[in-house]
Amino acid sequence: MRAVVVRALLVALLALCAAAAAGCGEADVRELRAQAERELEEARGEFEQIEQQARDLPERARERTRELRERLARRVRETLERLDRAIPAAGPATRPPARGDRPMAAFLTEVIESVDRYWTTTLRASDLPEPRVSYVWVEPGRPVRSGCGNVADDNAAFYCPRDDTIYIAEAFAADILRGVRRDLPGAAAGQGRAVGDFGVAYIVAHEYAHNVQQELGFFTAGRRLAVKPFELQADCFAGAWGNSVYRAGRLNPGDVEEALGTAAAVGDFDNLNPQHHGTPAERRSAWLTGYRSGDASACQAFLPT
Repeated sequence: MRAVVVRALLVALLALCAAAAAGCGEADVRELRAQAERELEEARGEFEQIEQQARDLPERARERTRELRERLARRVRETLERLDRAIPAAGPATRPPARGDRPMAAFLTEVIESVDRYWTTTLRASDLPEPRVSYVWVEPGRPVRSGCGNVADDNAAFYCPRDDTIYIAEAFAADILRGVRRDLPGAAAGQGRAVGDFGVAYIVAHEYAHNVQQELGFFTAGRRLAVKPFELQADCFAGAWGNSVYRAGRLNPGDVEEALGTAAAVGDFDNLNPQHHGTPAERRSAWLTGYRSGDASACQAFLPT
């Protein structure tokens, strides 16, 4: 670009000289030449400035991303630090139901009501708004379209922030309960086995945790920057609820192993994928962080910094 402009200015300068030779005075020629040289120097300066700005663009973009990450981290950290005084007293209200012979939809509803009571108590104790979320238990063979545009079918287990709804398929939950899901990333790699009613409860608590992140104001914005930290934080939140169940004396033998096995089974090793949720070991560790501490504010360790 610069070479084209310089050549154009030189052509103009030669034309001026030719005009001078045809009849302009010597003083006129000198003035025209000086004017052309000034314009050439100005053009050179402008292009150097443009080139410098172009070189600076990648660094400015990186700096902008860093600023967004730091702002998000501060916002979430300040919010979660308010939760450290909000560990709810254990009691019957937080116990998880055992499924028994009840329909899967009834079991899922009781689990989410237990999780909802835990977070209502936790957030209320920190003077934060109580959580509100809808849920859809997808009946076998009857897919529904979510507010996020994707279809919730028999494999559904996700939270949609656009309609503030948790979608979990009854067929998927039944497979977790029976331990027959071999297609999950971690299970396929031999890292974990999704099985048991507390494995299903882990799935519900994890998706509910995404709603908590959304209501605290950082789920949607944060996932544009990084997905994995928010998935691991949701695992940690699910573990914090599991701790309240333990302190209520309602955990059955093997429940923790069921949650850990399911967490490992849904982990993946696709580290280069922007949608990477965490390895099986990372997801187990995140759940244990919340479970061992019993403190939702401990889950800030998984935030992007």
